[in-house]
Amino acid sequence: MSLEDIIYAQNTPDSHHLSEMYDHDHEHEHDHDHDHEHEGENDHASLSEDEASVVGRALTAIVDIGSNGIRFSISSKAPHHARIMPCVYKDRLGISLFDAQLNDDDENKDNLSRKPIPEDAINEIIRSMRRFKWICEDFGVPSNGVKVVATEATREASNSKEFRDKIYKATGWKVQLLSKEQEGITGSYGVASSFHDVSGLFMDLGGGSTQLSWIISKNGQVKISDNPVSLPYGAAALSFRMKHEDINELFYEIKNSYKENNGIKLFCCGGGLRGLGHLLIANEDDYPIQSIINGYSTTFDKVEDMANFLLLKRKIPNFNFEKLKEKELNQNNKIFRVSNRREQQLPAVGLLLSAAFESLPKIRTVHFSEGGVREGVLYSMFPKEIKQEDPIITATRPYQPLLAHKYMELLKTGLPNSSDNIVPEEIEDRIIPALCNIAFVHCSYPKELQPTAALHVATSGIIAGSHGLSHRIRALIGIALCERWGGELPISELNYYMSLEKLVIESAPRRGERMIYWTKLCGKMMHVICGIHPGGNIRPGSLSFQFKSNETASGNSSDNNVENNLIITLPNDGVKYSYSITSRALGFQKKIKKLNKRYSCTGKVKVIVQHDNI
Repeated sequence: MSLEDIIYAQNTPDSHHLSEMYDHDHEHEHDHDHDHEHEGENDHASLSEDEASVVGRALTAIVDIGSNGIRFSISSKAPHHARIMPCVYKDRLGISLFDAQLNDDDENKDNLSRKPIPEDAINEIIRSMRRFKWICEDFGVPSNGVKVVATEATREASNSKEFRDKIYKATGWKVQLLSKEQEGITGSYGVASSFHDVSGLFMDLGGGSTQLSWIISKNGQVKISDNPVSLPYGAAALSFRMKHEDINELFYEIKNSYKENNGIKLFCCGGGLRGLGHLLIANEDDYPIQSIINGYSTTFDKVEDMANFLLLKRKIPNFNFEKLKEKELNQNNKIFRVSNRREQQLPAVGLLLSAAFESLPKIRTVHFSEGGVREGVLYSMFPKEIKQEDPIITATRPYQPLLAHKYMELLKTGLPNSSDNIVPEEIEDRIIPALCNIAFVHCSYPKELQPTAALHVATSGIIAGSHGLSHRIRALIGIALCERWGGELPISELNYYMSLEKLVIESAPRRGERMIYWTKLCGKMMHVICGIHPGGNIRPGSLSFQFKSNETASGNSSDNNVENNLIITLPNDGVKYSYSITSRALGFQKKIKKLNKRYSCTGKVKVIVQHDNI
């Protein structure tokens, strides 16, 4: 039985149960005498609605009281862009409730004992939450649009109820305490929100524990194991234990705990694993997407090697810094997005993964997710029709021209049928629609800037902040859009272009070249189409494409293992025909000839340019 069969056979609760649970708790929030804290709300409601009120109703504020810090965010769940989770405000309070409860004065301790959450930590958290309440009011977040959730460190605290009651008294917000099961489910929804499709093993490394579960997310439906595993091996917990216990005994304890579980493809979230992801990115020469961890994928071997290094050396490698000049170093030689505290925890992450990898079946790739409890809570609120949206389509939809579908229809006339399985599904179903959506977004830019700006559209451009995009999708849409604008780049940007291409090929060794080939071909075709139809309207008779397989092709298709012909027919009409049209078509013909020489994938095409005889 396949992984999908196993998971879909289980009766996993629907994701809406989390949202319903939060809503049920908030129904009783105002049963206590805190009316004086909300006196201004009725006055505000009596005002005539303006744009801010309409926008505010779509905003949801989430407070995630975690083991390693308290996270605040305000996100929009307006239907037109909810899938990419646009966040209008984000902040973090760096108080570790796990560390705050540790009795670590005695260096000879051989286990973790906890003390109550200290009063000064509680007071600091409450001050931050009061400030966040003001910020919510400034953004117009409705009073019932705030969700406060707490995880293990709060759940296990001896003064948990007192802590939560003080928060309620100060803010009027009731803290929803997630059980181990609910925490695992919420984390899995956070991972599901981070990718278009997910299928494999999910690992959430928190401060106090690690959650492990099977997960499949497809077509808006999320399925996870009935009994997700929670192991007491969080980054902070292991860091503490490594100071006071035999590391070999710890290694085999973790290894034996993982032996009862299986794994195929690993999806990671949690601060410790994200820190490891940033470390891996920093140690890859010329990796093109340095500042976005969500959607980063790498090989199992690279992760295993780094985990073993961290375990054995108990420090992060410094060989990456030796390659840089002094003026190029980050302050204090720090890895981007890896704090001092996180750096100290990375050897514990290495211990956890090294032990787990010895117990789990061979994992091919490891995928890193930004999604956590915050994203999981938000994702659980969405209806199925929003969950099943493709993030790259949602991200590009606001920029689509009125007749984007006409451009896509014309483009597809020059491509093989879907049933032939020549064009990779990822290109046909995702990149082509997204490309047509944003084909004109850089039209007002100077000509020499257009290809460069297009290349960076998903890494630092207009859709870079969209949640749910893998690094491969970001690279592919950048390459496609760059080619749509002619693909002419300065040397520095050409190096960046090549690094994006390398990223795609390494992420899919068996089909990476084919993905690059068809991405470039589609981008170059759009350069022709948009040059002939620059005004957002497709006029009939101006240009036509015809795709012919080698069985029906009329021309010679043996060069460079070319298997298909792409025939471009230009009009003879004096109005519709011009030199610029012919120039674009002939330029496209030359570019595809070079493309065929460079790549060895199957399904390549030869371009034939002809004029209409009618």
